[in-house]
Amino acid sequence: MDVRAEILDLKLRVEDLETTAEQSAGLDRQEDLLREIVDRSRKLQAEIAAVKAQLAHAQVEIREEFSAVGTEVAGVRRDVSGRPVAGGAEKLDIREEIAVEFGAIRSEIEHEFNFLRSEVLDLGIKLERLLQRTPADDL
Repeated sequence: MDVRAEILDLKLRVEDLETTAEQSAGLDRQEDLLREIVDRSRKLQAEIAAVKAQLAHAQVEIREEFSAVGTEVAGVRRDVSGRPVAGGAEKLDIREEIAVEFGAIRSEIEHEFNFLRSEVLDLGIKLERLLQRTPADDL
C-alpha cells in the first residue's frame, strides 16, 4: 500500500478514535481501533526504515555514477580542448546540467520524505495523547 495513503488512513482512524473517546461509548471499538493503529504504526515505522535504507543505498550509487560521469566528462574535455566550437555555439557544461537535474530530483525526494516524517510525527503525537487518556489496563 502507498505509505502516504496508509498515513492518511491512520489519521482518519485516530480522529475516529478521538471522536468515540469523547463520547465515552464503545470502549471495545476504541480498543480495537487503538490496537490496529499501534500495529499499523509499527508496520509503517518498519517501512519507513526500509525506505531510509534504500535511499542511503541509492545515494551511494548516485555518487558513484556521478564520479564516473565526471571522469568521462573530463576525458571528453581533454579530447575536444583546443578544437574550435562549430558555428560559434556556446559550450554546455554537462556537469552543471547534471547537477541541476540531480538537485531537482533530490529536492523532490527530500520534500516527500519530510512530508511523510511530518505526518508520522503528527500521528505519534495523537497516539500518545490517546494513550494518556486511555488506562493501560483497558488494552
